[in-house]
Formats: sequence, C-alpha cells, structure tokens
Amino acid sequence: METKLAPDAWQAIGLTTLALLVLAAVVFDLRQRRIPNTLVLLALGAGLIINLIGPQLWLRGGGLLTLYPSALGLKGAALGALTGLAVFLPFYLMRAMGAGDVKLMAGIGAFVGPAAAINVALFILVTGGVLAVVRMVWVRKTQLVLFNVVTALSQLVPGTAASFDPATQSADRMPYALAMAGGLLAYGAWIFSGHAPLVNF
Repeated sequence: METKLAPDAWQAIGLTTLALLVLAAVVFDLRQRRIPNTLVLLALGAGLIINLIGPQLWLRGGGLLTLYPSALGLKGAALGALTGLAVFLPFYLMRAMGAGDVKLMAGIGAFVGPAAAINVALFILVTGGVLAVVRMVWVRKTQLVLFNVVTALSQLVPGTAASFDPATQSADRMPYALAMAGGLLAYGAWIFSGHAPLVNF
C-alpha cells in the first residue's frame, strides 16, 4: 500500500511525527520519570504506518534518515523495531535503563529501520554519557556516581561480592528520554550534513 506522496514530503511528515512523539516522551520523562506504554504503542504504530504508506523507490528502502528517502515497508519497519529493542535490552537487564526507554527505542526503530536504529542507538549512548557527566558535575555527586559505576561493573566479574541496585543506590536519575532526543537529533544532523552512517547494511 503506497501513497502518491513525493519522497521529500513523506520524509518531512515522518520526521515531524517522530520528533513530536520523542518530544512527548521527553515531557513525560521529565515530569513523571516514566514513558507511558500508550505513547510507545503510538510510536510503534505510527512507524509501521509511515513505512507502509510511503513511497518505496528502491529494492531496499533507505528509510527516513537518509538523503535519499524511501519507505521500508512493513517488514523493514518491524525489523527496525526489533533491532531497537534488542540494542537497548541488555541495558535494561543490567538495570541501567528503564523499560520505557527500551520500548521507545523500539518505536524509533520502527520509523528508521534496522541499520539506522543501530546508528541512532550509538549516538544516543554517546549523548547519554555526555549528559550524565554534565549532570553528575552539576549536582555535585561525582564521587558517589563513580563509586556506583565501579560497583556496578564489579558485578560482572565472577566471584565478586559487589552488589548494586540502581533503584535504591542511584545517586541521581537522568530522564533518559533527553539523551534519546539528543542522540536522534545528533544523528540526523550527522546524516543530513553529508556524513555516511557509522553502520550500514
């Protein structure tokens, strides 16, 4: 199912929709420290629809985040959602990220496809790291944060008695939707300024 939309118009609609959904997630995360499942489902559904109705000009669609936009189709959008989920799932299992953040990444993946989802995730992780350092210095909890990081990493070493529970020992929780918005914006700027994706397949 394709519309008569021109690629540029389709890309503008898709990126605007994605930006509004991520902005809504930021607002919820800042105010309530959570991202509602309704918003995540809306992002997943919108990503699938955008890629289902858009112009599929190439055998392998380029997606939204490219200089040559082309819809991914239902399969590409679904693979993007699964990739987004898979990339951030380990962080949730280590209790370093909330479930809402992981599900939001799946929603972003549904818009941008599997390859772009990996690239966006890398930019989000870098952005998150920078924001975490800035926040750590701002709230003057550098020593506690560094201690928590060392303790959390120590859990990965077999035979270590170190135990860290982010729910009770966290020095401060940064609304991670901010990092997701920043990383998405940074990757968009990277691509639309003419740079090649870091990961491409």
